[in-house]
Amino acid sequence: MQKSTEIGTGIIALLVLSAPVVYVIWCPPSKEFWDSVASGLLSTAVALIAGIPVALWIDRAIKNREEKKTKIEERKRESELLELIKEELNFTNSSHETRNGVTDSLPIQPLKSDLWGAITTAGKLNLISNHKLLNRITSAYYVINVVKNIEEQAYRASRGETVSFSGGKTATQVLIEDARQFDTLLSDSISEALREIDEELSKSA
Repeated sequence: MQKSTEIGTGIIALLVLSAPVVYVIWCPPSKEFWDSVASGLLSTAVALIAGIPVALWIDRAIKNREEKKTKIEERKRESELLELIKEELNFTNSSHETRNGVTDSLPIQPLKSDLWGAITTAGKLNLISNHKLLNRITSAYYVINVVKNIEEQAYRASRGETVSFSGGKTATQVLIEDARQFDTLLSDSISEALREIDEELSKSA
């Protein structure tokens, strides 16, 4: 059934296409008709030749404008994200300064890295186009989380059973001293990350 339909459609199409040819053979048009047809074809050809480049130019212009708009929007989102990261790093750096080198007390407020965790979980790291900057920020948060985890262990140890090590130090004291060994690296990592964030944001200013 389908094959018969296709054959029928082909025959109809052939008849429609051959009708003008049969008409011209049986009733030859006048010279004026051919002149008119030739003039029309020439006009159509000229219009196509002139119109195609113009249409392509317009299409390219529209695409370039859309690409530029997309890049501006992406850059805006990247800048907004970097501003948030900068704010968190500054807050964390201020918290760190209060405990830098202090080994005789236990910090109660943990170092802040919640925003970075949320950004990573949400898959927003691709918004940062500068891979060198992304690596610098990631390195800073790596050190932050190392110190944060050690201090959390120290807090849990302070609330648990007291265990003394050689020299009479408790587990809490040993863990605090371990955390403080990262003080210089943490300060340098945050400072370098903040510096490179400021450099990247200045490009958008």
